[in-house]
Amino acid sequence: PLRPSPARRDPSAGAHGRASHAASPSEPLDRSGAMSSRDSAAFIAIVQASAGAVGGVFASFVLQPVEVAKTRIQLSHSGDASAIHMIASISREEGILGLFTGVGTKAFEAGSKNFVYFYIYDAINALMKQRVELTAGVKIVLGYIAGVGTAVSTMPLEVLATKVQAEKHGGGGTFTQAKRVIQAEGIGGLFKGFWYNILLCINPAIQNSIFDKVKDILLNMKRERSLTPFEGFVLGAFAKAVASTVTYPLVRLKTLLQAGQDPKPQQRQQPPQSMPEGRPNLVRKTSTSEMMSAMSYREDRPFDLQSLVQRFIELYRGIGSTLTKSVLQAAVLYMTKDQVAGLVREIFKVTAKAFFRKSGALKLGAISGRPLAS
Repeated sequence: PLRPSPARRDPSAGAHGRASHAASPSEPLDRSGAMSSRDSAAFIAIVQASAGAVGGVFASFVLQPVEVAKTRIQLSHSGDASAIHMIASISREEGILGLFTGVGTKAFEAGSKNFVYFYIYDAINALMKQRVELTAGVKIVLGYIAGVGTAVSTMPLEVLATKVQAEKHGGGGTFTQAKRVIQAEGIGGLFKGFWYNILLCINPAIQNSIFDKVKDILLNMKRERSLTPFEGFVLGAFAKAVASTVTYPLVRLKTLLQAGQDPKPQQRQQPPQSMPEGRPNLVRKTSTSEMMSAMSYREDRPFDLQSLVQRFIELYRGIGSTLTKSVLQAAVLYMTKDQVAGLVREIFKVTAKAFFRKSGALKLGAISGRPLAS
């Protein structure tokens, strides 16, 4: 009788029946290097995560001076809030190297965040695509889930990077800051502002949903497989600008908390009221609304002369430098990511050809019991 071709064998048939076409690790990519519909969710995720990590590290290093200036402005409550003025001030007081304070920690944080985020996002995105239609709403939910996973796993790096950038000359460096935080607040200090970070996971969800949706529209219009670097740059910038503007006040509050500069409402509006006699004077935890209210005042102007409009504008103190940094970082990230993803796919393609036969069987036969020379 005719023997079945290797590609049609039952995947459960053992070592010599692993060549099922759907599960073959040597599944060829098309010549353009674009993802095939037959690629596994794990393969898609590792390619996108690797590309995101490389793009994130590159963008973080290039834009570190703007990042340092942005952090210092967000922590201030008076004076000039322009990025150019802050960069000039840091250069004058700390030298050019002051603009790269904490660059190692920030680059590592950015690489880790992007790897974890894109791995989770693209893995569940690939899995869900097989079951439901990926509408904008579904993509926002998937992005939020990926953001929560990223926040939980990388938040200590974010806290330390903020503290290093907040102090002149890095405050002794990353390890010194970590030691101080743990001694003063315990391990929980490395997760300060955790719940704000969980809320802010909607930021990358909005950003990636906008990027993916507009990207799909553009590719369908152009009938091409990928964006050009310039298109990725512009689209990444637009998506990040929208997401950053929507969530900025909460971002600034989180930065203040992570730097250990909690807004104090009682110092800005009225003295604390004394408790009735006979009742303990308990320390009450400051609410988010109270901290937001305190954050809306400038310290270099009388509090009672600041209008609601002025206070609302103050909530967005540093939005210019934040948008500059965030938009450029997202643009460079997405521009780099698509190019790196193509390179990573080619590496996998070459590796597959080197180690697997067309049937899907390993060329190195040690695993399946065949001699290495086979």
